[in-house]
Amino acid sequence: MQNINKMSNTTPDHGDRDHAEFSPSSLKYVAGCAGYEGREGTSAAAEKGTRIHEALEVLDPSALHDEEEVGIYEAIVSEESAFLETFTKGADFTEHCEIQLEVELDGTSTWGTCDKFVVMEDTAVLIDYKTGVSVIDEPRDNWQAIAYTVGAFQAHPKVNTIHFVFFIPVRNQTLMGVFTREELPDLIEKLSKVIKRGEKIRPQWEDGQPEMDDLCPTVNCRFCKHEDHCPALGGLAIEVASRVSDSALPKGDISDPEDPIVVEHLFAVAKVVSNWADRIRSKAIKMAKEGVEFPSLKLRSLGATRKCTDNSKLAQLAEEFNMSNEELLALANLPLKKVANAVGDLAPEGEKKKVSNDFLVALDEKGIIETSGTRYTLS
Repeated sequence: MQNINKMSNTTPDHGDRDHAEFSPSSLKYVAGCAGYEGREGTSAAAEKGTRIHEALEVLDPSALHDEEEVGIYEAIVSEESAFLETFTKGADFTEHCEIQLEVELDGTSTWGTCDKFVVMEDTAVLIDYKTGVSVIDEPRDNWQAIAYTVGAFQAHPKVNTIHFVFFIPVRNQTLMGVFTREELPDLIEKLSKVIKRGEKIRPQWEDGQPEMDDLCPTVNCRFCKHEDHCPALGGLAIEVASRVSDSALPKGDISDPEDPIVVEHLFAVAKVVSNWADRIRSKAIKMAKEGVEFPSLKLRSLGATRKCTDNSKLAQLAEEFNMSNEELLALANLPLKKVANAVGDLAPEGEKKKVSNDFLVALDEKGIIETSGTRYTLS
């Protein structure tokens, strides 16, 4: 008879869980750019993932919010059960859920929490659930998988082979890779280089910014908290602009220029790149609406705006629902210039502009106009 020794928390709460500064889940981004630093806060996708992970830990989907979350949960339970049944072949094993793994490296370290670790004598399985739509790298090319594998080898010296599995139901994928203990020194060296470089470059944001040559723009810049002031992205913008414009472009330091000529050149670059970005954004949305699937982008509806085409009928209907005209007007935000022009149109020819201006002056004298600060642009 198969003996399954399960070790798990009974009341999971992942919401306030701490993360290592260079956590396994962030190493892909740090490997791409040593100055990368993730944004703080959460998102709807992250919160959904947390709920599903908590449900999987105790095999109870009752706290999930909708059919989509339940569907992801059920797909992972089914796929994982079938995989482990085939893998263990009836042998005894110990199952650890939400296992924290310390990863000791050359002159540095990190740690993280893997969703499941199944140990069967000298062979083990590390399992991680992915509940989003993003493309996941194969385990042997995946920094998170490599870090968890190193930590697992170090924590369990009798284990010689680790099979790493990602379950990704949204993409209908299961990714698997095998690591052996003989690879451990090379894996440690690989991880150490990435984290130590990050430890050297990232702190430079605190007192200014890293050198441009130490930064490397990637598709993951959109997740970085330094995106809006990264000098490497400024350099990338210039490179993009140089391919679509014959204008002379500035050279040298562009991170915080004071020279009016350089600033003017960068202003032109910003306009070129912005127009190019708008075209790409529109094209991507059009392709998604036509059914094209992107590796990590998902079409999301922002809803449709509504506009009333008959204000008289609006006022009449609102009154039928016990809202007075005064209450309705209190909610309205009327465009003053448009109203003033309409008042002027009621005046005889030759007096329209004067009447329109007199109307605005009268409104000002009543003290019911609020004027915003003057807006500016350059052309």
